[in-house]
Amino acid sequence: MQVQVAVVAALAVAWFAVWRLVRPWDSQVALVFFPSGDLARLGVCAAMVWAIAAACALLTLSARPEGALLAALAGAAGLALRSGSMSTLLKYSGDDFHRTFALLSAEVLAMAGIVIGAAVVIAVIRALARRIVPGWVWSEPPEPAPAAGSGSDRRKVKAAGVVNFAGCLVTELAAALILLALTFRSPERGQIAFALVASFLLAALAAHQMFPVRSAAPFWLGPLLMGAAVLALGTLGASDPGPAWYHAIRGATGMPLRAASPLHWLGLGCGGAVAGFWLSRRIHDHSHEKKEPEKS
Repeated sequence: MQVQVAVVAALAVAWFAVWRLVRPWDSQVALVFFPSGDLARLGVCAAMVWAIAAACALLTLSARPEGALLAALAGAAGLALRSGSMSTLLKYSGDDFHRTFALLSAEVLAMAGIVIGAAVVIAVIRALARRIVPGWVWSEPPEPAPAAGSGSDRRKVKAAGVVNFAGCLVTELAAALILLALTFRSPERGQIAFALVASFLLAALAAHQMFPVRSAAPFWLGPLLMGAAVLALGTLGASDPGPAWYHAIRGATGMPLRAASPLHWLGLGCGGAVAGFWLSRRIHDHSHEKKEPEKS
């Protein structure tokens, strides 16, 4: 219940308070940072997400740490939901839409820094809380260690970890691509939110069931890689006669995924993926708890 409360609180704070600090001059334009060169606003946005992460880490001490990360990403999702449309942004970019798409692709990759920063903030707060009030902090059950002195076993464990990480990432991307093709049918705001959250939640849930890793990294990394690739493809626009911005908007409409801004990929894509990971771990915990009485 703590995680759900934290998610709702983070959404509300971002929607009503943080948006006032970072909103663009034209509310009809998508909130982006690299194309406008407004890196100061990006810093404010990152700081607000990290502050939300800190508050949610305190609120969810007795829950899994990925719950706090999910709540922090919900804050970014709140900003994405209030953001304007990409079509208006492309119209303002004029004939320079190739550069705009390239900068948007780079901005999606830069969003990884916000996620990493939030994860570090959560880890530090939980480590400090574990020293002060250890009974309040949820602890990860220890993994079974390989036999002492067995170097080959340790190498196998590391290799298995790498395989699971890569398997999670590839499976998530493949499943999300199929689901997005089915659900992302228009560039409307509600359609963007539903498609990204539902697709990455289900994709991450399936990937973790197949490759049960403990880290959330492959799950939030997937949406950022896909978003960067989709926006990078926007640089390959048509050169037909007519206004360049018209062809850019037509291309974005023809491929609705391009209607998602970097904040959409961060808040809704990564948020959905981490939600799927969190839900899958809860399922694993529940099945483990059911097996324990049977063994005893």
